[in-house]
Order: sequence, then C-alpha cells, then structure tokens
Amino acid sequence: MKIGINARFLAYPYTGIGQYTYNLLHALSEIDKDDEYLLFTPQLVELALPNSFQQIRVPEAEYNSPSLRKAHWEHVLVPQEMKKMGVNLAHFLYPSNPIKSLKIPTVVTVHDVIPWVLPEYKKRLRSRAYNMYAAWALKKADHIITVSNFSKGEIQRLFKIEDKNITVIYNAPPIISGRVMPPNLPLRRDFLLYVGGYDERKNVPALMLAYQKHIANHYPIDLILVNGEDRDLEQFITDDFCERVDNRIPVKPKGRIIFTEPLSSDELNSLYKQAKALVHVSHYEGFNLPLVEAMSQGIPIIAADIPVNHEVTADGAFFIDPSTIDSIGLGIHEFLNNRLLQKELKEKSQTRGKDFSWEQCAEETLYVYNLFT
Repeated sequence: MKIGINARFLAYPYTGIGQYTYNLLHALSEIDKDDEYLLFTPQLVELALPNSFQQIRVPEAEYNSPSLRKAHWEHVLVPQEMKKMGVNLAHFLYPSNPIKSLKIPTVVTVHDVIPWVLPEYKKRLRSRAYNMYAAWALKKADHIITVSNFSKGEIQRLFKIEDKNITVIYNAPPIISGRVMPPNLPLRRDFLLYVGGYDERKNVPALMLAYQKHIANHYPIDLILVNGEDRDLEQFITDDFCERVDNRIPVKPKGRIIFTEPLSSDELNSLYKQAKALVHVSHYEGFNLPLVEAMSQGIPIIAADIPVNHEVTADGAFFIDPSTIDSIGLGIHEFLNNRLLQKELKEKSQTRGKDFSWEQCAEETLYVYNLFT
C-alpha cells in the first residue's frame, strides 16, 4: 500500500504536532516493512528513515498571506500531488484534509478541539473561517485518530462523528538518543518545572505569580519554564499583564524564575530527571504531552484538576484548582510540605509512564490503516 502523509510539521520539530510527526514516522519505520510512505512537505528536512519513506517536496505558492499559503498548500497542492503519485491511503496528521474527496480512504489525526471551543482562538474572522472549513472537511474523513478519550468525547459532541469512526491512540514521550545533555542553565538548587507554550489557556502568568506569592520566599526551590515555542517571553511578564491576571498582586514576577528557549529532546530529558516536580496548570488540553514526558522519567506531577489530566496520569498526579493564584500557590505549598505525598506520586508516575510508547502508537496507527485494505 502507498500511504501519503501530510508531514508539514517535520519542519517545526519543537511543536507538539512536529514531535508527533517525527516520532510516529520513526516508529512506523521500525515495524512496517511492507508499505511505502510518501511524506509531503513544503521543504525537505533531514531524516534518518529507510528508503520506503520518501519525502516529496511540494513548494508553497507565492501568496503574500502566510495563512493563505498554508491553506492553499494543504487543501489544493498536497491533494493534487497525492493523486499524481497514486497514493492509496492519505493520513493528515492534523486537521488539514480537503473537503473535496480524494476518492481514497482518508485518516485525520485530531489532537484537540481547542480552535473550536476556546474564545481566544476565534477572535479573528480569518481564524473563524478556517476553523469552519476544517470542521466541514473533518466530517468527510473516513476515520479519525485522536489522542485521548476526553478529546474523543469532545469531537463527538461537536461534530457528531460515529463511535466506529474514531480511534483513541495515546501519544508517547519523545524518542531520545540516551546521551546525557544537561542544558546550559544556572541550576543552583531544587526546581519546579513547567514545559509548554504560553497561550492564554496555559495559565503561565498565574503560575509565576503563585510561585512568587506562596513559594519563592518560603522554600529554597526555583521555577524553570521551558518554552515550547520560539517566541518572545517578555510579553508574558510585564507589569500590565500581571495586573490583568490579578490586580491584587500588580507586580512583575522575578527572583528565582528561570526562562529557557526550546530545548532538544535530550536536554529536556536531562532536565526532567532533575526536577522536583512538573507543574502544569493549563485550563484546557487535548492530551498534555508534558505529563507523559514527566512520567517517563518518574517525577511527581502537580496538575490542573481537569478531566484529561486525570485520564493521562490515571489519577497519579496531585491535582489542584487552576482558577486562582492562591489555589495554585497553596496547592504547590501543600505538595512541597508533604514528603510522603512526593514519594507516593513519584512511584505512581514511574508505573504509569510505562504505559506509553511510540511502538504501541505506531502499531495502533497501522491497524487503522489496515482497516481499509
């Protein structure tokens, strides 16, 4: 079978979809010796994959608008190239399948429904139009892969997809080389770790303020924030922004808060190993990969009390209310003050972490492909 894959995000390795694309393809290459894979990308990237995995460069059209270039590439150029190359099955690794049928089985991975449910992702007319188009196309897919039972429920609620046409396949922690590569950071004492982006839903300013108010002056422990995207961090730590988060504490987070740029998988792995705990207080997630990364290293997790975090950790985290600075800070304080709890959570994390692997993800994805042979 000739399988065509929209592999656009290979060029964006620090994003969640980039990690999913890279790790899934490498895992598929280990187990699937029968099929041929055509990886459609706007630019070629360096990949250590067997000859059965071939990159097909599809250059973007020269539109002035980046979003228009992307949409035209996804919905016009890639489908045209798939038809030309005689693809038997198409897998779109994020919602990007065309509305017009390719006349071959189409599989789409939906990582979350954030663009359709959170107001901050629907402010611009262009975003609303694109999301409406993507939702329409999604309903035309032959099968949907999603990353959690929570996201499956959300997809069914929003798009009325039949149960038989959705498969839940968990993601896994990044494939690492095994080399110890400590990041170049001033690690002078214990630290709490946050890994991820800085979207509004991630609640990072509230985490910083909670740390400053409840933790910094009471415990010899730092807070390290690993930026999941290459973006300017200063916009998140201005006095004005903090005042809007909670005007009772109109101060700029400072002191022992350490910011980093994106790290390699090996660097991040080394950082996880040394962390006192991962702290993640996002209001909404479709899967929450940093929790799985933390569990793969057996470190305790302090997480927002939202359904998907209970599912992913199998209730093996310390759950806190993410709605206020005080609830976050007091929750972290309770964790740091209880060594027995820390030991218990570490053991739960080590156990649950064994349930996630890219080999299993690839096997279950291949099973979905074979539904159409």
